[in-house]
Amino acid sequence: MDKLFLFNPQMREYKTPFGAVRCGEKIRISSKMCRNWVWHAELLVFSERTGEDKCFPLIWDGKEKGIDVYTCEMLADDTPGVFWYCFRVHTLDGNVVFCGKNGIVNELQCVQRYQLTVCSKNYVTPSWFSEGVTYHIFVDRFFRDSKSEKLSCDDFFYVHSNSDEAPFFKPNEKGEVENRDIYGGNIKGITEKLSYLETLGVKTIYLSPVFEAWSNHKYNTADYKKIDSHFGTEDDLSYLCTEAKKRGMRVILDGVFSHTGSDSIYFNREGRYGNDGAFRNPDSKYREWFDFWENGKYSSWWGIDTLPQVNELATSYRDYIINDNDSVIAHWMRAGVSGWRLDVADELPDEFIGNLKARTLQENAEALVIGEVWEDASTKKAYGVNKTYFTEGVLDGVMNYPLKNAILGFLRCEISAKHICDDLNSLVENYPDVSQRCLMNIIGTHDTVRVLNELSVGNLSGLSKEERAERALSEREIKIGKTKLRQAAVMQYMFPGSPCIYYGDEIGMQGFEDPFNRRFFSWDNMDSDLLEFYRKLGKIKADFKCLQNGEFRADFFGDDVLVLKRTCNSKDTIMALVNRGEKTKLFKIPENFGIVLKSGKCTCKNGILKLSESSCCIITDTGNIC
Repeated sequence: MDKLFLFNPQMREYKTPFGAVRCGEKIRISSKMCRNWVWHAELLVFSERTGEDKCFPLIWDGKEKGIDVYTCEMLADDTPGVFWYCFRVHTLDGNVVFCGKNGIVNELQCVQRYQLTVCSKNYVTPSWFSEGVTYHIFVDRFFRDSKSEKLSCDDFFYVHSNSDEAPFFKPNEKGEVENRDIYGGNIKGITEKLSYLETLGVKTIYLSPVFEAWSNHKYNTADYKKIDSHFGTEDDLSYLCTEAKKRGMRVILDGVFSHTGSDSIYFNREGRYGNDGAFRNPDSKYREWFDFWENGKYSSWWGIDTLPQVNELATSYRDYIINDNDSVIAHWMRAGVSGWRLDVADELPDEFIGNLKARTLQENAEALVIGEVWEDASTKKAYGVNKTYFTEGVLDGVMNYPLKNAILGFLRCEISAKHICDDLNSLVENYPDVSQRCLMNIIGTHDTVRVLNELSVGNLSGLSKEERAERALSEREIKIGKTKLRQAAVMQYMFPGSPCIYYGDEIGMQGFEDPFNRRFFSWDNMDSDLLEFYRKLGKIKADFKCLQNGEFRADFFGDDVLVLKRTCNSKDTIMALVNRGEKTKLFKIPENFGIVLKSGKCTCKNGILKLSESSCCIITDTGNIC
């Protein structure tokens, strides 16, 4: 920033309170400017709702080291929304300039403004989600309990005889990938593995869709009120929720409400469900859920005709999913689940999500509703509409794809340490604190290449799909990937919210894109060292309160070293240092700090931390565990 003008909204000397604010909350903004430059200055605050700037005068507030301080005190707007501010300076030589993130410019339209998120006064979220680890299970691919009979093939589904077999990926004669191959994982199997999840510090179990559907992934729902027979029964799910609760865990479900399957009781294109259904019966009670065209075709999700798109604001659809006494939401909440992850949340109207969240909380006041959003959720727009996830509390939190992208970009040397610091600090600045504790912090999902592959060789898009299906990482690639995966996990666990493990990442499972990232869990081939590292991370997450609700700050040293800090108060602090570079780094730290977890060669002695190349560690006041 030009020495004529100094401002950093991430430092309290310039802006209090830090980050997002609530409607009507008092805000103090200060800037530092050269005395021989300023005649007078103003703060311009732009409202996306009104499309206009409000002007607030900056008042001289004394000097600091020979530089004048100008301060403005104002109240946040009474209406939630995202606001954008910059400084207008009238200089002594008669010019007017504008100051923002890109420095000093001459035209208002050229200035890059700072973001100010203003959220509702009554925005609250559940506190429990940030207290532990989340574990994402793709149900068919995790575990089949020891007492259930083995599944057999039928006219529709093919059952793999060997769990080591690769998932089917080749299209049929129509060019469609049918997703009809299954392995037999079920809900009872998850219950049987609760002890395993407990060793990882898991507090939230997030299940991929469990409702009846004619695919292995179940995102083409056939019946929202029936557990898929391959997975078990409603009683099995209730029992899982009960047994999980005994261990301090909660279960959340994947809600797919933007579309159904064409092969469903609602649409019934394939005729599996008799003569009813919107496609076959114009008088069906489900007809108004869908948009049909004169040519006999219909609106579908991303043009995929097996996924007819629903009109979420149709009265009968909202009643069925949300409002009825035995609605889908009410039914499964009463069965014991603790919340929902909403698939493609940005394609759901905020009115629908808000209605869904209200009914969820009516059934369980501590329930969680988070959304699948791939971008910065505070400024997300969809179909030209500003989303109100955080400003009006429509969602508790989101899947944190920006964090995933920043972590992987840094470890692949695509961005610098300064760049990732800016990304991470901006997230905590723009997201309200209550939404930060409900972030599902991911580094791998069922929609992305396995993180071990991402960090060792990337997606290898130059290979054919057949080649990627058979491509196994070499020993050297595995070693590189594991080193970076430990660093990625440390960064993931340090960020506000709940670190989410995609099943199998903790044991070093491999795989490129869908379906290769959805292999069956390798129970007989676990990387024990990697698993133990994740178990230690889980224990640290549980033991240190500052990792559950402490303030976050990212800093950097050079291009290759990242420092992440969480603080509850002046005494309770935990820090992570990540060195992606090829040179050893030395740091002076408080003498009472020690290493509680490390990867690579790290030593700590007499207040000096030695961080070797390609290493990471977590340090804290070991005598003052939170």
